[in-house]
Amino acid sequence: MSRYLKIIVTKEVKELIRDPRILIGIILVPLLMFPLMGYAFSLASESAEKELMSLKVSVLDEDKSELSRVLLETLRSAPNVVLSESNTSDVDEWLRSSWGSGARVAIRIPRGFESNITSGTPGVIEVYAFIRSLSMAETSALEFVNSLVRSFERNITISIIERNMPHANASTILNPILEVARTVVKGNVTDMPPQTFMSAAMSQSYMMPIVVMLLIMLAAQLAVTSVAMEKEEKTLETLLTLPVKRVTILWGKLAGSAIVAIAGVAAYMVGFMYYMNTASSSFWTEGMPQASIGVPLEGYMLLAVSLFFSLMSALAIAVLLGAYTQDVRSAHSLLGILYIPVFVPAFILMFSDISTLPLGVQIVLYAIPFSHPMIAAKSIVFGDYFIAVVGIIYNALFMVAVLYVAARFFSSEKIVTAKISWG
Repeated sequence: MSRYLKIIVTKEVKELIRDPRILIGIILVPLLMFPLMGYAFSLASESAEKELMSLKVSVLDEDKSELSRVLLETLRSAPNVVLSESNTSDVDEWLRSSWGSGARVAIRIPRGFESNITSGTPGVIEVYAFIRSLSMAETSALEFVNSLVRSFERNITISIIERNMPHANASTILNPILEVARTVVKGNVTDMPPQTFMSAAMSQSYMMPIVVMLLIMLAAQLAVTSVAMEKEEKTLETLLTLPVKRVTILWGKLAGSAIVAIAGVAAYMVGFMYYMNTASSSFWTEGMPQASIGVPLEGYMLLAVSLFFSLMSALAIAVLLGAYTQDVRSAHSLLGILYIPVFVPAFILMFSDISTLPLGVQIVLYAIPFSHPMIAAKSIVFGDYFIAVVGIIYNALFMVAVLYVAARFFSSEKIVTAKISWG
């Protein structure tokens, strides 16, 4: 790195970091926002668990049969369940009383419950969920009671089978098929269930479009802000009069914006990973190899090269857009042009594989240089490096073309006189 380039890069980084809007909005906010979101989610989960420590269930047993008593014992023996029985004959009064007593769930066992089951007719149980607030505790309470009712139902089913078929295995009759699901990835067979693998793989595939989108957006914002600030404060003309090649000034601005953007994305990812670790349970269980969807070193290298070319192209375009504005506000407005080819591919590729899309959509996505790091991330997971290499070649050519245009622009007087009138 030449001395002049190093000086310009240092100047750009210092100017960007000293701007409180950039320091707070790009670096400090994500470091604080995501952990606070994770803490809020954790607090909600703890609150729901605390509520379930004493789950009040109101029961109206109108059947008074042996099976209804077994159901009551099932509920009563469950941990954390406080059972409240009622002897009223008025259902509406019972519901009002249950609501007033603070019950979370109410269960009514109508007359004929046992006789229906013994005669081969389904027995009816009415379950009322008292929704007092929109919280995780309400959902958790109902799911817990429903799991107890399903357990009771299974026990009844087993009892009926054993009574009518004493020599049969009731569990085998209820579950005649034992599915052993395995996953084949890159030709390797693992004992991981496909649902678990896809959940983990999809969660990782979401991350790359998000990272690419954030990195390009932040880098573009910094680059366009750098040029617009200097045009707004009339310092760009002074910088251009220094005995430094204008191409060196261009590279200095690009490098300075890229450095600060990478720091901003790192802050985003640190905060986001903390949020994911706090708010989400792990997809992996003991004995499930995470390496099944891992990326080897050469894959990461290809991904880094593809991301670098896309980033440099975005920075060069942002610098050109910034040169056509007179202040920071109009620069950010004009930058919206660049957001469209960044946002659209990111959202499409987060939920779709490019090979499954219509041919016309595939052509458009392949033509957008910012799509290729996202496409490469998915293909590299399965060991397909061809698409990544082709994307790198395309991005390199696109980057050279954009940098050539930017260099020609900086070498002319248009860098000072160019502007777009907003009326």
